[in-house]
Amino acid sequence: MVENISLVLTAFATFFAAVAAWCSYSVSKNSLKFQKNYAMNQNLLNDLNCTINKAFELRLIMSSDPDESNDEITSLVTNLRVKLLQLNEAGIIDFKSLNFSSVTNVYELNKNLVSLTETINELKNKHSEIFE
Repeated sequence: MVENISLVLTAFATFFAAVAAWCSYSVSKNSLKFQKNYAMNQNLLNDLNCTINKAFELRLIMSSDPDESNDEITSLVTNLRVKLLQLNEAGIIDFKSLNFSSVTNVYELNKNLVSLTETINELKNKHSEIFE
């Protein structure tokens, strides 16, 4: 009887060791896939992060006091447009489909501040698509 219990416990231990090995293999495989994907898209991710940060900075300045530093806002609008056009040239986003494409100065940005939020959301979506 003790021998049978010992054999059953050994079988269970072997089964659970096999399950643990399979789980470890699965995690390692997914980790390697993530690392390969990250390495292949590292420059794109950096560009997206930089563009998102510029858009956040612009939105923060616009929401706090848009009249305080008009030159800085104009510079940020120009830089953000350039970054978005670069992403458009790389085929990452469609610049013409963004509402922000019609914004060329501070006045237009004040009228259409929602376009900045939509642009941020679109960039975040593109960022997450890389890892799907």
